[in-house]
Amino acid sequence: MFFMGAYAQTKITGEVVDETDPKIKLSNASVMLLRAQDSILIQHTRADRLGNFSVVRPDTIPYLLVITYPKYGDFYKEILPENDLSLGTIQLSSVSQLLEEVIVTGKIPVVIKGDTTEYDASSFAVEKNGKVEDLLKVLPGISVDASGKITAQGKTVEKVLVDGEEFFGNDPTLVTRNVRSDMVDKVQLYEKKSEEAERTGVDDGQRTQTINLKLKEDAKKGMFGKTEAGSGADTDRGFYTGTLAFNKFNGSQKIGVFGLTSNDGTVSLNWEDRDRYGFSDLSTDVSDDGSVSFSWRGDDMDYWNGRGRPRALSTGASFSDAWKESSHKLNASYKFGIIENEEESSRISQENLPNSVLNSNEETYSKAKNQKHRFNGRYDLKIDSLTTLTMSVGASKGDTESKRTQATSTYDGSGDQINDNNAMQEMQSNNQSVDYSAYLTRKLKREGRSLSLRINGNHNKTTGDGWLQSTANFFTLDSVSEIDQRKAMESRGDNFRTSLSYTEPLTKRLNSSLQYEFSRGVSSSVNASFNRSAASGLYDELDRAFSNDFDFNTTRHATNLSFNYRSDRFDANLTNNIRNDELYQVNNDEGMDLSRSFLTYNPALFFRYKISKANSISFRFNRNNNLPSLTQIQPLRQNTDQLNIVVGNENLRPSQSNSYAISFNTYDMLKNQYGYISLNWSQRFNNIQQNIMIENGRRTLSFANLDRVANTVSFWSSIGRDLLKKQKVRGNLFFDGTYNNYFNYINSVLSENDNIDLSLSLSFSRSVKKGLDFSIGFTPGYSMLRNSLQPDLNSNGFVYRSNANLEYFLPWKLKVYSNMDYLYQAPTSIFAEKLDRFLWQPGVSKKFLKSESLNINFFVNDVLNQNIGFTRQQRASTLVQDRYNTIARYFMLKISWDFTSMKGGNE
Repeated sequence: MFFMGAYAQTKITGEVVDETDPKIKLSNASVMLLRAQDSILIQHTRADRLGNFSVVRPDTIPYLLVITYPKYGDFYKEILPENDLSLGTIQLSSVSQLLEEVIVTGKIPVVIKGDTTEYDASSFAVEKNGKVEDLLKVLPGISVDASGKITAQGKTVEKVLVDGEEFFGNDPTLVTRNVRSDMVDKVQLYEKKSEEAERTGVDDGQRTQTINLKLKEDAKKGMFGKTEAGSGADTDRGFYTGTLAFNKFNGSQKIGVFGLTSNDGTVSLNWEDRDRYGFSDLSTDVSDDGSVSFSWRGDDMDYWNGRGRPRALSTGASFSDAWKESSHKLNASYKFGIIENEEESSRISQENLPNSVLNSNEETYSKAKNQKHRFNGRYDLKIDSLTTLTMSVGASKGDTESKRTQATSTYDGSGDQINDNNAMQEMQSNNQSVDYSAYLTRKLKREGRSLSLRINGNHNKTTGDGWLQSTANFFTLDSVSEIDQRKAMESRGDNFRTSLSYTEPLTKRLNSSLQYEFSRGVSSSVNASFNRSAASGLYDELDRAFSNDFDFNTTRHATNLSFNYRSDRFDANLTNNIRNDELYQVNNDEGMDLSRSFLTYNPALFFRYKISKANSISFRFNRNNNLPSLTQIQPLRQNTDQLNIVVGNENLRPSQSNSYAISFNTYDMLKNQYGYISLNWSQRFNNIQQNIMIENGRRTLSFANLDRVANTVSFWSSIGRDLLKKQKVRGNLFFDGTYNNYFNYINSVLSENDNIDLSLSLSFSRSVKKGLDFSIGFTPGYSMLRNSLQPDLNSNGFVYRSNANLEYFLPWKLKVYSNMDYLYQAPTSIFAEKLDRFLWQPGVSKKFLKSESLNINFFVNDVLNQNIGFTRQQRASTLVQDRYNTIARYFMLKISWDFTSMKGGNE
């Protein structure tokens, strides 16, 4: 194999003791073997309980042995080529005994400081001009997948900071894929406390796995960036991509600018906000806080879901600074993006009925253009050592244009056609929103005693105008229904929330918190449908059957009493939340109103026990009461889909859910080994579910509280460790399974649905940027979709996926690579078609210039031209298979240039 070879291994042994009292054995002393020429870490171990250690030297080149122990001076020894070496007794001197004039220098690759693991970046080999992502891949205990997701010590990293601050938003990949690795001095890994805990001094036990990049001093002033351009083609059109990212640092001041344009599926670097805009039937939803959201089916602004062929333009700028010893901090960012997409899709579905089945075919074409502006600003003010104020504001403006045509046909189980519907819908809409918040905290004289005041608000407005043309044939009734209408809509929402919290320490380890919350939501929604006038030919005749004007207001009063216990080994939290929600709805068209009030109790419990510094077990319980929305109580009447009619239920009650989670986590730094097990269970009582009545192929969907308890159980586990340490080969094993059980009524008959998904994943990887690097994964799985109405027509099937990413580094700064992905979905009793898809992207790249900053890359995407859009899923008693257009085979030539004026980047 590629990693096999002959090595002249020798062993280095010794004993570590205290210099003043050799009887004191320094167990767990850190022993590191560094390559002498560049201080790269080769081997790492710790002394046993008697102070003895043994480390293997893999070959005969010179090495440096470093031994460290807290509060003792470091030991350094050059290891020259020789046979097995016994160093005997090594005596370390206490720091208090060392002379002030003695200065010990040297690099320690990995240092553990309390709960923080710190890596010296220069001790790990990374390809020249590599990014932070390349550096993270070679750090012990950290892994990065193809999407940029970072896992550290078995936990997902949610934040990546630069010198302790967020830079250019909250997407870690913006840092890891744009900041150069040679600018980094130290990489710190720790679990960051919540903002609440840091500001009040009361630890609530909430943690976020975080990586902080400490830049070199020389890298804190200057500029760096990257520009990339690519061009290519397939058989009928051209492909292009272009990116420019520019960053300027000057101490605490950071300025970033980026621009991106492409039609190869890369749509954006990131969007701070997660507001969704899609491009099909208009739908309205009102959340518990009274806010109203409108959406059309389609792509988000911040990612591409693989459907269609998008064209994108995205730009952004970011600024951050701090002054007066960081008592003032300012962060601001602006982003703008445009996405255009054309999608063609087809769908076949089977719906199980009590004594029969209903089959349908659907063909859809959609074309959409979506653009959005977004601004975010945050100002932190440290008024004094006890008082901190944070203010933030965000504003966005978006515009959407869409056109969608759809043809649907429905058949009974014998293949006889029941109905069809041909519809065309156009829509133009715009959205404006402003968010604001203020957070004031004041620590009082007694440690752990504090006051906190929060204020949050939002104002949003959405307007839209469009047209709908639809013709539905109901063959069993021998009738035709035609619609030709103009649609106009407008919604407004104003939401306000404030809370006051007081924390009080009860003992050294136990503290309590009392909070009062008030929130108010005021929203309105107007939808108007206009028929074409026979006399004037204008769309000016109001169709009252499909027009509506609603106001929906919510008021909440809530109290929250919580207790937190913290010790070195044990953390616990008990939260008691009592909430009173008042809902007031007005139907302005009919002059009717509806007032509801709900008093609910929502407790939560969490505890975590640290078995050791590297092993912990945790348990979490939550009970939530979920209020019915305006859509569920009184859905806004629409006729955009004549085959699916929605009916509300003003007698709905809140649904309840209980969720339980238990997890175990272990990590061994010496073996670079981790393990994680998680078991989750959720119960849903009085669940608000859609019941379905089907007559002549037309569905009437109504909401109701079900008396059956729905359950979801999921299990996830993984282990990872170095398999061949000398060759840097690592292995990971994952297993996960999910069982989901839920109910609804189909034609007044109870339908029970069970979904079971099981998968096992085995992966191997090597990343040293020399010779052959690889990442290979194998993932077999099995899905079971069962429905009680037609138990003989279930859709069970085997699923298999594997992937391989290979890179081979050749002389002359040349690299060849190959990325492969294979997917197989077996045929089922419902869908006789199998899916068998092999995606292969080979390529070659070469670096130029002394700094290797210029790179030319040529590749062929999907060289076998097998990429097809394909999904299968179960929705209650309905089984669905989709096909859609996507990006397949094309070739592309890319040229990229990394530039910098920073000294740290030129080392």
